[in-house]
Amino acid sequence: MSNLLQTGAEFEKKLKERAASTEKMLNDEFRKLEESVNRELTSNESLIRNAINDHTAALKELLERYQKTTVSTMDTHWQTVLKMSVKRWLWLIIVSVLMFATTGSLLWYQGMKINANMNILREQKESLEKLNAKTWGVRYHEDSNGRFLVLPKGMKAETNWTKDNGKLNAVRLVQE
Repeated sequence: MSNLLQTGAEFEKKLKERAASTEKMLNDEFRKLEESVNRELTSNESLIRNAINDHTAALKELLERYQKTTVSTMDTHWQTVLKMSVKRWLWLIIVSVLMFATTGSLLWYQGMKINANMNILREQKESLEKLNAKTWGVRYHEDSNGRFLVLPKGMKAETNWTKDNGKLNAVRLVQE
């Protein structure tokens, strides 16, 4: 029985050695696997990081180009809108000034014409007053019945008179 115990003890010892050896071998393999996985992960991490950095850089470049294009387009659009509005306002101002100048010129011209006509009327009135003074109020009248000299009130005509030694007939005015 001691042989059996001894064999059992040896078997147990071999089993423990084998378990320790297997454990050591598994630990070594797990460590190698872990190192391999870590290397792959590190490699993949750097590849992924590089890919992300490249993608980010490309997106940044696209975004910057888009922003520059957008800013350029907006500046161009703003300048176009500004030019159009300035042209429109400038056109309105020019038209308003021209209308104001034209209206002012017309009013000035009309005023000058009215003033000239008033002067002519004044001169005609003075001439008429002088003429009336020279004709003693006798007026000329013409209608379908003929031509007439109209005497002022209180005057009467004597027709038996001549002038230039009888060459011309004359009418003498006498107050009634």
